[in-house]
Amino acid sequence: MSKRKIFTALVSIGVGLCLGACQSDADNVTQAENDYGAKLTDVQSQKDKEVQEQIRQYVEETPNLYRITWKVCGDYRSRLRDGVRCSETKIPKTKGYVDPVYIWAANGVQFVNKQHFVNSYWATGLFVKSKGCLNSGKPKQEQFYNVKNFTRDKTNAVPTAANVKIEALSKQEKQTVVEQAFKDAEVENYALTNFGVSATTGLIPTGKTCLTLEEWKKTQS
Repeated sequence: MSKRKIFTALVSIGVGLCLGACQSDADNVTQAENDYGAKLTDVQSQKDKEVQEQIRQYVEETPNLYRITWKVCGDYRSRLRDGVRCSETKIPKTKGYVDPVYIWAANGVQFVNKQHFVNSYWATGLFVKSKGCLNSGKPKQEQFYNVKNFTRDKTNAVPTAANVKIEALSKQEKQTVVEQAFKDAEVENYALTNFGVSATTGLIPTGKTCLTLEEWKKTQS
């Protein structure tokens, strides 16, 4: 074999070995990435299963959950629609409406007035006799809890129980609502921890919600 042919053969062998090695390294990297991705998926899947089990137990161990909706007109802080300012719930919430509130073991409602800092207005609180609000955590002692506040002209009629609707959730609805509450709590905690503001309002929280009637009476309006 001539020197040229021998040289050509050696070059061909070298190139082949290099390509084989490079291809092997690339395959190894790809396999490693796939294995890592699979492990992450397994870890997340296990975490999701644990969270689902926690939620399932939470749903089983807590009292019945109720949805509180309302329509109260004459509320100064509500959006003007058709010439009237009304605070009204809607599912799903759209512009100008508000979300309902979810309550443990609801058992009656009442509206309570206290003096607003503007003399001509009442600060009117909607209270539900219950074991507290879902977004405040586990059920508490039964009493009246504040679920919504309104700013109303004193000349307007006081709202009544007819302005409020109490709906018991089915077990499946309760499961869905609790799952969403868990997700919202994670987002809220992250926002408060990292940015110091509420993920819901974008504002710095000014105090706790779902006050008892006595706690509410002591707050300024």
